Amino acid sequence: MDIEILINHIIQTLFLPPGISIAMMLLGLIVIQRFYSTGKFLLISGFSLLFILSLPITAKGLNSLLEQDPVLTVAQLKKSKAEVIVVLGAGRYKNALEYPEQKDSISSNALERLRYGVYLHNKSDLPLLVSGGSPGGEVLSEATIMQTALSDIFKLKAKWLDSKSSNTWNNAKFSAEILKQHSIENIILVTHADHMPRARMAFEYFGMKIWAAPLGFKARNHIDIPYTIRDFLPSAHAMSLSSSAMHEFIGYVWYLLRYKWLGD
Repeated sequence: MDIEILINHIIQTLFLPPGISIAMMLLGLIVIQRFYSTGKFLLISGFSLLFILSLPITAKGLNSLLEQDPVLTVAQLKKSKAEVIVVLGAGRYKNALEYPEQKDSISSNALERLRYGVYLHNKSDLPLLVSGGSPGGEVLSEATIMQTALSDIFKLKAKWLDSKSSNTWNNAKFSAEILKQHSIENIILVTHADHMPRARMAFEYFGMKIWAAPLGFKARNHIDIPYTIRDFLPSAHAMSLSSSAMHEFIGYVWYLLRYKWLGD
């Protein structure tokens, strides 16, 4: 595991829920005897933040700020000048016991992206590029695992594989290198809706012209669904959605600082 991945894990633990709330409450308990007001403030703030981020209405609100790209319609797909469908990896299902012939298998999020990429391929006949490396030093890259899933489940094969990427920025960098060798710059980009802003930034930085194909919407940007009492009751699922959204916000700012403002 390289140093950047380790730093990312530490940041996620400290600054994403529930870690940030737990850290605040623990710090409050440590200092409350000596600094009562500060300790009390940290305890109340940590608990309040934990509660607020566990509400579905909060989670959906956070995700609505990220999910700015609408669904790509079939008409837009056919009118686009795209020359390839790029499907981004989304982790792996490690040590898949139910698939003994495979040490690792495709993750549920990656399978969602792959399924949508196949759907768009069937509607357009555009070739596929799958992108994902081995950020933890695994033998098989995510792209290789995705290619196996394409073959086994969908009876298809990606035309190109990027097997070197360790993060979204490298997804864009190495995919662009492959596509520019074939004079391709117009792409359909497939990833989850909350991840699209960060992915778009990276691919546009490397000269790709994007037709966004988001999936897995969690908010209410593009459909009118009335709120219910459940939206105001805390849940573990809402906490997970809030954590995912904050991960994307932090990732977006980190990419701005690390790559665009300070240089690649």
